Amino acid sequence: MRVTFKYLILVLVVLLFIPEFSVQAHQFEIKDDRVQFFDRPTLDGRMVFSVKLKDKSNHDLWIMDADGSNIRHLTDTDYNEIDPTISPDGRQVAFAHDKDGGWRISIMDIDNPGPKDPWPITFYDHQRHPDWGEDGLIAFQSNQEGKWSIWSKDPFMKGDLYGKDLKEESNIKVWDGKEVDNDVKKPSYSKDGKYLAFATNRDGPFGDTNKINRIWVLDRQKGLSKEIPRSMVKQGDDPEFYKGRNWYPNANGQPVIAFVQIKDKRPTIRWTNIDGSGGGRLTDKMPGNVSAKNPKFGPERSQEVLAFLTEKSPNAGWKIAVMDIHRGQDMPPFIVTPPSMGASISSFDWGPHPKNNTRSQSQGTKINPGGTNNNMDDFDEKMRKKQVEFENEMRELENEQRIRRNQMEDEMRRNQDLSREEEERLRMEADREMEREREEMNRRILEQEMELERERLRMNQEMMDEQMRMEQERMEQQREMMSKMDGSGGRDDFFQPEEKCFVEDEEDSRGLFGNISIGTEIDCEPGQGMEKRLQDPTTLAMIGLVVTVGATMLQMFRGN
Repeated sequence: MRVTFKYLILVLVVLLFIPEFSVQAHQFEIKDDRVQFFDRPTLDGRMVFSVKLKDKSNHDLWIMDADGSNIRHLTDTDYNEIDPTISPDGRQVAFAHDKDGGWRISIMDIDNPGPKDPWPITFYDHQRHPDWGEDGLIAFQSNQEGKWSIWSKDPFMKGDLYGKDLKEESNIKVWDGKEVDNDVKKPSYSKDGKYLAFATNRDGPFGDTNKINRIWVLDRQKGLSKEIPRSMVKQGDDPEFYKGRNWYPNANGQPVIAFVQIKDKRPTIRWTNIDGSGGGRLTDKMPGNVSAKNPKFGPERSQEVLAFLTEKSPNAGWKIAVMDIHRGQDMPPFIVTPPSMGASISSFDWGPHPKNNTRSQSQGTKINPGGTNNNMDDFDEKMRKKQVEFENEMRELENEQRIRRNQMEDEMRRNQDLSREEEERLRMEADREMEREREEMNRRILEQEMELERERLRMNQEMMDEQMRMEQERMEQQREMMSKMDGSGGRDDFFQPEEKCFVEDEEDSRGLFGNISIGTEIDCEPGQGMEKRLQDPTTLAMIGLVVTVGATMLQMFRGN
């Protein structure tokens, strides 16, 4: 009986202290989120989305808390505003608009828009999909050069109107060394700003015009770009970096990218790390063949929550849904778009509340799923104000440093331009000097050739003069010798050349009985020539023939 009473007391004690242990257990955050269970994910921050209402002909921007509350108009214009991206501090939003006909990027303050809001930061047409990085730069795609490329822009830097082409910083190379020559689009910064993911598209093989999308990652520090292996990303689009403070599970300590992939003719969302060594499914494990696109990771306490656009059925309209990346993959998506927003959402972004916002968070947290509206005590308020002041000072310091850095870069670019101009001037002067030297050399060569020609003519003239002089001397010597021979009577025996005669023309070549060839040697005396002719058998035969014919004709005349 006494033992039974002890057991009864022990059971009562256990029953009394179990609720207290349970309450104390819930006061500590469990490190492994996958073993927790809540009715919905933790939703922190705000969402800006673009939607076209039924009574309007264009898309406007709206804003709401991440849980779907406090929804309100952000813009109400007669032109389209799409592709919003929230600044890292949650104060501004950048977006693309077609106010001037072509798509351009502008910025506006979310909570306190001024008379100049929104103000433009780009001035070319065909610029879309801005992404605001943690370092303050905005990356966006631009078609200002005839094909889509990625550009970056400091929105608060005066004088910087055109941004910088990231492709100029890094030649986008595939592993075989050939340059990527297709369009690039939809950039996304990593949380630390070291990487920039973007999509590319090109025609299919063998003339297939269906676009093939790939995911690339630019290492901004090394200036290298690589494509994520196609074994991991077969048809990827809409890349979005995971921006959590903790490493993504099973990512091998590498940054993670969520992306859209077409599966069974519907878009789904998967994840991969930057080298493709890890990856897996996200929305394609949800029941009901959920279509999903435009992935966005949440800020701060919602870093492990993925938001996306989903459509339950074709033409049903796209809504914003959220899921816990660990616990919600096998559960239906949690829709946060208010039911009153019946229109289809085209694009959205998820960002933090401003750092100095004192509004109480009414949505649930991991520690208190039901939410709280309790005010902070004075100590926390003072600490918060000091933290805000410190962050503002740091932000101003960073802005000043960025301005100085940009000024230094501008000065360096100007100096480089001047150096290039000076180099070009020196090169042109050197070219002109070389041309002058070449012309001077050609002139000297020509003068030398002319001098040589004059010398050759002079020498030829001297040789001719010498020959004439020698010939005159020889003739003079001959005359002297001939005069001496005349005086001694021996001239006939001295230098008496044999006289020769030749037939010189046709008149001399005519003979009594035939012609003699011109140039034939003949006797200088006519008689001797006749004797030679009479000795010629042909001449004798001709004489005989003439005599015979003459005799015959004489007899004929006599007979008559």
